[in-house]
Amino acid sequence: MYFGSVRFFKHLILSTVALMIIIPTVLAVYFGVHNHRSKLLAEHYRKQIDSAQLPKLEHLDGVDYENVITVPSYEYQTAYPDLYVERAAFAQPDTDRPVIYLTFDDGPSANTAQVLDTLKANGIKATFFVVNSDLDGSEDLYRRIVNEGHTIGIHTYSHRYTDIYSSVDSYLADFEKMFTKVYEITGVKPDIFRFPGGSINVYNQDMYMELIAEMLRRGFTYYDWNVASGDAGQTFTAQQIENAVVQGVGNKSRSIVLLHDSSTKQATVASLQNIIDHFKGTHEFMALDNTVQPAVFTYKDNNIGD
Repeated sequence: MYFGSVRFFKHLILSTVALMIIIPTVLAVYFGVHNHRSKLLAEHYRKQIDSAQLPKLEHLDGVDYENVITVPSYEYQTAYPDLYVERAAFAQPDTDRPVIYLTFDDGPSANTAQVLDTLKANGIKATFFVVNSDLDGSEDLYRRIVNEGHTIGIHTYSHRYTDIYSSVDSYLADFEKMFTKVYEITGVKPDIFRFPGGSINVYNQDMYMELIAEMLRRGFTYYDWNVASGDAGQTFTAQQIENAVVQGVGNKSRSIVLLHDSSTKQATVASLQNIIDHFKGTHEFMALDNTVQPAVFTYKDNNIGD
């Protein structure tokens, strides 16, 4: 009988040894050939890259662009060659207390002077994301924001969502117009901004990633918010706005509060002193700058609105 015999086990041992030799050898040959082909392919692509006419970036210093692999650029990347700012590193605020950043969108307006008066009376600095205004005295208000130590940032020029979010080119055209106006009036080149409606909204949902990438590429820092006052609507009273801010700040160590500075926001103006009084003993009020870590939306956020 063959199975179970000495000859059977002898053949089994010889077969096992042979397989232990043959299988690794076959695998070694296979992976050697595969690796060689991969190297040839990589070398082929490297030569293609070396011979390609790649666009050069010249708006930043200190980078060896000869050794940087770039990708094809979009046409809007070459528009507005002066629309670049220098990005700073993020840093922790110089305080041990929780920080509140009051931010005002949509000004200057007929209410801006009152907002500035209240902030000045309390020794508080805030942030104004401004739009185009042809109001009499508006240029003085842009200058006053800067001269009194507040941060001025770009919100938009037209604030027409369907126009500015029709394409990246349209957004850049609008942004550049406001950027130039602020610089010409105040001498300041704003390096922070806020997207109308927040960075992700129903108007830009098909292009927000491309838009954000382009603005970051140009050095600008954008700020959404993590506390909504509710004053974007028309029905909130001063008390309701105060309550919303108090509840929204809660136990946060860092609160970026969305408020509005347009001509219809008298309730916001009326609520401001009470908001300040509620937090002045326990919190630090500061203005944003590009060293402050932003609050930014993700796609699942549901507090989007402006």
